[in-house]
Amino acid sequence: MKEPAERFLFDHAHVHRSKYMRSTIWKKTLICLGAVLFLESPAVSTAFAYTVKAENTDAEAATSNIKSILLIGQDKREGESRQRSDSMILATLDKDQGTVSLTSFMRDLYVAIPGYSTTRINAAYAYGGMDLLDQTLEENFGVKIDGNVEVDFEVFQVLVDKVGGIDLELTQAEADYICGRDQSVLYPQPLRSDWNLQEGMNHLDGEQALIHARNRSIGNSDYRRTERQQEVLMAAFAKIKDLGVFDIAGLVKDVLPMVTTDLSLWDITGYAMDVMNIGTDEIASYRIPEDGAYTPQTIDGMQVLVPDLEQNRQYLQQILYHAGE
Repeated sequence: MKEPAERFLFDHAHVHRSKYMRSTIWKKTLICLGAVLFLESPAVSTAFAYTVKAENTDAEAATSNIKSILLIGQDKREGESRQRSDSMILATLDKDQGTVSLTSFMRDLYVAIPGYSTTRINAAYAYGGMDLLDQTLEENFGVKIDGNVEVDFEVFQVLVDKVGGIDLELTQAEADYICGRDQSVLYPQPLRSDWNLQEGMNHLDGEQALIHARNRSIGNSDYRRTERQQEVLMAAFAKIKDLGVFDIAGLVKDVLPMVTTDLSLWDITGYAMDVMNIGTDEIASYRIPEDGAYTPQTIDGMQVLVPDLEQNRQYLQQILYHAGE
């Protein structure tokens, strides 16, 4: 059974490109790891108490150079127990290609949940946490999940502030929505006259970034919202990439208590260094269901997306595992 632990970010993948093989990268990695341990003092030994995901004994999986971490966003309010997952994004690091991709699974996907009925995929997390959500994705879509990071919206806001905010290109409609200037939209925001966001590049703090990531009032509802969530993550990657070694170490130390994950401290430190060395121009974004591989339906009063499982499995095999190349 997976338990909350002090963890953050993605599964470790060292990028196999010559520019990342320089000795300075190894030095930075060692310095960062040492800095994390130093900042954790005097209780350095507690690093070993973090919950570590069980090793996969499958020989093929153990030698795989492709690792995927599921990022789970949860709309959980203070005092509430585990809720349905509001967002599910699979972050995949390919060691051989030296790339990162983000694949969003839309929350209205209508799939079979092992041990339960066929319903929206976001119910799996409420029913059985990370384990059941992983199993649901693996059995329906054929992906291998190597670890999980769950963040509720309050924590997401804090994390964005921890990296100093993010820079994002906004349309005028998106800027007006964040600032609450347009009250005619679905789910309008309170007016914030102290915010002056406009069309073009803007610097967003945690609260503004959260409003933007949750916005399904502007554009094509959940489809555009899914894209916004990926854009926010890529902007955060860009900020982390530019941080210094000790800044990254301090960030890891600060955020570990805020998230729930099954990754180890050692994994997280390595991933933080990978993010530092992988440019955002190498991050590709995808969405499941693929265009043309689903049917919108109303089932039991729910508006859902019924996926063509075989077509979506084939699509994932191509984009994540290079099937057919």
